[in-house]
Amino acid sequence: MTGNGTSAIPQSRLAELLETPTTSFEAQYRAASEAVAIFDRSHRVRIEVVGKDGESFLHNMLSAHIKNLGPRSGTAATFLTTKGKLVSDMTVHRDGERFVLELEALGAEPLKQGLSRYIISEDVTLSFLDEAAFSLEGAASAALASTVTGCATPELEDLPHLGFHQASSARVTAIRNASSPRFDVAAPPDEAVALAEKALAEGAVIGSFVLAELRRVEVGQPRFGVDMDDTHMPLEAGLDNAIHFDKGCYIGQEYVVRLAHRGHLNRKLVGLRIEGDEPVAHDAPITSDGKEAGKLKSVAFSPRFAAVLALAYIKRDFFEPGTIVSVAGRKATVTSLPFPSLQS
Repeated sequence: MTGNGTSAIPQSRLAELLETPTTSFEAQYRAASEAVAIFDRSHRVRIEVVGKDGESFLHNMLSAHIKNLGPRSGTAATFLTTKGKLVSDMTVHRDGERFVLELEALGAEPLKQGLSRYIISEDVTLSFLDEAAFSLEGAASAALASTVTGCATPELEDLPHLGFHQASSARVTAIRNASSPRFDVAAPPDEAVALAEKALAEGAVIGSFVLAELRRVEVGQPRFGVDMDDTHMPLEAGLDNAIHFDKGCYIGQEYVVRLAHRGHLNRKLVGLRIEGDEPVAHDAPITSDGKEAGKLKSVAFSPRFAAVLALAYIKRDFFEPGTIVSVAGRKATVTSLPFPSLQS
């Protein structure tokens, strides 16, 4: 796996605690499916939005339908330039009149600065939250998240995607688009460390950053700074679930709607299954009959599918699943995401 997309942020105590796995990669991979693996999420940061105009402000700024969010629910969203290009993608969590935007550290400052420019007379305050976060992933993750945080297991199991429970000062969020059941736990730094230590004492296996990236690739989830940046439009990056097409105006909406109605993407993110066992370099060119066909992004060997999987931008002529292209002299097959042809 190449290209981690992180910004230069100081390493936290939580990151130090979870930095070094104590088991083999195979054992980590198995735990993340069959038991519980714990992953550091220090590359994600959170911005708190408060004020009586917070809902309407975010609704007018972001691509998601913020006014539809119920209590303790969440949604994918993007903040765009006036030309419809990505400033950042994010998840938006609502707790009453308080909102928390969670996103890659790389996009956090541009997002905060970009939103702040549009605050004129609105009662809206943006601030970075002093939190640390980790994930519990695997078949037993709900039970362990319950043990660690005190949330009831049935309540956690019933949460929808991006729904959350508040346990004291810890926020426990269900992630339903992962390979296995997953719960993200965010809390003030000292509490996050204590909760992670408790999870480890209860048998959670430390998962490496490489494994976290592999599991992201397996479900076809692009990552800002690695698979997409400020040169991409959300529909090119497959972020359709972050766009509400009927909500009305928001920054960059005109370009998103035009592209959606025209139905003519010149490039889009697809899956690739590449022959062989060794990953290929990030940003490697993709060709067909000697002509440029696209560019490779995240890539990893998946033990589950016994194949090299990749996310890649492909030009329009090669969108069709089953199309054969070449990457670093190796045959690759285009698939839709999230790799439906590889599901077991």
